[in-house]
Amino acid sequence: MKQGRIALAAKALTLPVTLALALTGAVCVSPAGAADTAAPQAQQTKKTQEKAPAKSTDKTAKPAAKSTQVAKVTPAKKPVGETIEDVHNKLDTLARAKLRHMNESLRPCQTRKDVVQNGNEFVARYLAVDPDSLSTDVHDAQGPGAKYVGLIVYHEQEFESRAASKEAALTGDFSVVKARRVTEIIRYDKGKWID
Repeated sequence: MKQGRIALAAKALTLPVTLALALTGAVCVSPAGAADTAAPQAQQTKKTQEKAPAKSTDKTAKPAAKSTQVAKVTPAKKPVGETIEDVHNKLDTLARAKLRHMNESLRPCQTRKDVVQNGNEFVARYLAVDPDSLSTDVHDAQGPGAKYVGLIVYHEQEFESRAASKEAALTGDFSVVKARRVTEIIRYDKGKWID
């Protein structure tokens, strides 16, 4: 998909140059094709010089037009503004910071576990967001207002440990008992992501 956009952008940038060359009658010779086109151009120039009439003293005669011109083509400049890759990098940075903040503020968390007694055993619990489950995606916005729409996807997990005493439950082996997938949609406007 990215290659298609790059190819489309390249076509859009070369169109004005091609149009300008066609309107002025200039011939553009690329370095790769220079050997292929140099001999025919030299022959065409030689034939044009042979066919040109000798200079006349008639002042009303128009000067002969040049048969070929070689235009210098400068490389196209990079478009001003952010690329979709720049916007996606900003979203990744924001999402990682958001997950760090969530893991610090979730309650009960790994450093502040919740312990309850269930019959004759104790159950210790905490919540965490799995940073390895993080994925982000950027799409062009379809409506007015935002330029891009971003998706942040991650998994919230609940961990649990069961034991006969409170201390054993807190220091025991925790395993995932619940997990849920969360998808957040945010928009990109005026150079930043807005929750």
